[in-house]
Parts: sequence; structure tokens; C-alpha cells
Amino acid sequence: MARWSIDGATLLDPESPGGSRDTQAGRGPSATRVVIDGDRIETVHSGEEGPASVPSLGDMPRHDARGLQLAPGFIDLHFHGELLFAGPETFASALERASADLARHGTTSFLATTVAWEADRLVGYVTRLVDAMTHTRHKGARPLGLHLEGPWISPDAAGAQPSGAIRSYRAHDEDVLTACGDLLKMVTLAPELEGADALIDALNRRCVIPALGHSRVGYDAAAEAFRRGMTHVTHLFNAMSGLHHREPGLAGAVLGGLEGVSCDLICDGVHVAPPIVRVASRCLGERLCLISDRIDLPPERQGTFGEETGLDFGSGDLVDDGQAWRLSADGRLAGSRLTLDRAIRNACAYQAMDPLGAIASVTLRPARLLGIEDEIGTLRPGSRADLVLLDGAGEVVETWVGGECVYSARDPSTGDPSARVASRPGRVGAA
Repeated sequence: MARWSIDGATLLDPESPGGSRDTQAGRGPSATRVVIDGDRIETVHSGEEGPASVPSLGDMPRHDARGLQLAPGFIDLHFHGELLFAGPETFASALERASADLARHGTTSFLATTVAWEADRLVGYVTRLVDAMTHTRHKGARPLGLHLEGPWISPDAAGAQPSGAIRSYRAHDEDVLTACGDLLKMVTLAPELEGADALIDALNRRCVIPALGHSRVGYDAAAEAFRRGMTHVTHLFNAMSGLHHREPGLAGAVLGGLEGVSCDLICDGVHVAPPIVRVASRCLGERLCLISDRIDLPPERQGTFGEETGLDFGSGDLVDDGQAWRLSADGRLAGSRLTLDRAIRNACAYQAMDPLGAIASVTLRPARLLGIEDEIGTLRPGSRADLVLLDGAGEVVETWVGGECVYSARDPSTGDPSARVASRPGRVGAA
């Protein structure tokens, strides 16, 4: 792949305090140049001392990004997509569609997330998913690995998880972890269940994040779980013991900052009300990540807004209410229709985060949680060239994965946004 540069964009660098101040003021550096060599960022020139400080690079291909904002590619720690409904023969195509669609919204990496299924079904599912992730060429966002959401969760905090498969951790459940192999990155579990200590120990041995979620533990039990090695909390406020001024609960333990635990939140305005998003952001600061918890329908089942879909991942038919997925039987929230670019815009509109904080919540912070901030989630020289260009309204204009443009809203060759999968730098044009 060629050596080339992106010129003229305002940098949304989650590691730059000066950049944060400039961006909040709406100014940004006067000129920038980000040099890409192959799939890596070579150098970043902010131009803070004026255009003369940005070096000339001769005849190197240059991509004109004036008037746009450049950020690291987004990382989604919790994405279901249509994979929940895929069969053995459709798994690879479902993963390809998810990869391309995520890229349209600026997401360049994600954890494919399961639900609580019985052991045989879960082992079969993750085996197929690992095979598809390993052998499918992804034309957009790259799957980083697996996030098991259950089945070792509390039946009293199941949410829309299939209740029949929820169980304590038992010795033969090691088969599930083994089937995931090195691709297992996170497991959401309830520490009050029998066998939870053994599961936490097993995850720590595998260097897998034990995330506390779908749990009714109180403040003291949550603090003990953090001391036992749990380091993260899944979708804050949802499917957990809530915050009360005399009974802080799990939510209160997180907001109180016990053990410096991090957490994630679904910022769609439905799962968590905007004023509470502001509270969470002000309490947690750099410990708060944003996720999508997104569910998608297979293409042949699109267009069922407001009606039962006939699709069921184990808890009953889903219905789209225009904002989120709910169980048709009782209206319980079952998943979101959120994308991370929308989550960023929401966080800013709710006045919960400034633009740099919102960008950090889907780039640097999840990368740090996964221990891969040297590889993705930043604009550091030497990191992967996973990048997003945004317009002034925060809409995604282009997405780059490993230095290759995988989505461009500026591609004139097609009028179908879903087909705007672009190519290598030379095709985009030189300035």
C-alpha cells in the first residue's frame, strides 16, 4: 500500500488536551497533515504554529479533508447485529454485512456479543462465529473478538435475556470458554451466582475482562466483586440494582468510584434518560465508554416497523418501536437501534460530554480497557490507520480501516449509500 497523507482536517485527538480546547471553541488547528504508510499512521502534523509548520511531501498522494474532522476509528464493545439470528449457512454473509454497515457509521472495530443460551447452542454459535471471524475477509469494521453476555447472570436481572438458559457457572461450562479460544475478550456475569469466583479466576487466567452486569448485587457486594478482580460494568443502569440515596446499589458503587472501575452506557436516550447520562459522565469522566448494544434484522426481514418481526433470540418476538427493540409480549427493552456516531452526537446534544470526550468514549477508553491503545483508538504514530472523517454535524463522511477507505459518502460512483464501499487512497483523489 502506498504512502500518502490526509490534509487539512481538524484533529479530534482524544489524547490532546490542547486539541480538546481548540475543538470545544470551534477553532481547531489552522492546518494538519496525517501521513499514512501502508496500514499505519507515520506522522501527525497539527499545524498549530501555522501552515508553514506542516512539511511539504513532494508528489505524495494527498487526500483533501479541509472542512472535515479527523478522529480515530470507533470501537464498539457490545454489538449483536443480525448475528443472533444467523444460521450455519448464513453466518459468514451476516458478518460481512455487519462489518460493512458498522463502517458506514465510523466503527472500525467491535466485539461480537452473544446472549444467554444453553451450553450446546452457545458452543455451536461461538464455534461458527470464531470460524467466520477467522476466515472471512472483512470489508469494513474488524471483529476484535467475542463478548459473552451471560449465561452466567442473575435471573432477577435478566432484562430480555433468554431466562431458560441462565445458570450458575459449572465445570463443564469451561467448554464454552475453550470454544472461544483467544478471541474471547469480555464476559458479562453476575458475581452473586454460584461458581462466580471460579469463573472470575478462569477469566483472569485467560486475560479476559470479567464485566459485572445483569446483577442485583448491592453496594458492598459490588465493592467486593471489584476487589476480586472484576474491572468493568456492562450497560450502566440497565439490568442492575439502581441508585437510591439509602441503598446505592450496583449503580451507586460505580458512580461512587469504588476501585476505579470503568463502565459502558447505551446513549440512545431510551435505555438511559439524558439527565442521567449527564450524571454518569460527570461522575465517571474518563472511566465511561459508550456502546451500541445494537440488534439488526437480516435483510429479508426488513420493513417490519411497529409490527412483530417473527424473530426471536430466545425471549419472544421482537418489535421495533422506532427508537429501540422491545419484546412484543411485555414491552421490555431488548436491544438498541443505536450506532456509535449517533451515540456521540447524542452525548454532545445532552450536554453530557464535549466533542473530545465523546470521541474518547468510543476510541481511547475502550482501547485502554482492552489493553490495545498502542494499536487502535488513537492518532499515535505507529498505530493502525483506522480513521474516521466527520462533517461539522458529526455525520460520517469517510471511514478508513488499516489505511484503506472502506466507506465514503463522497464516492460519486453510486447513489446507494449502502454500496459506498470505496477503495484505496489513489481512487479518492489527490489535492
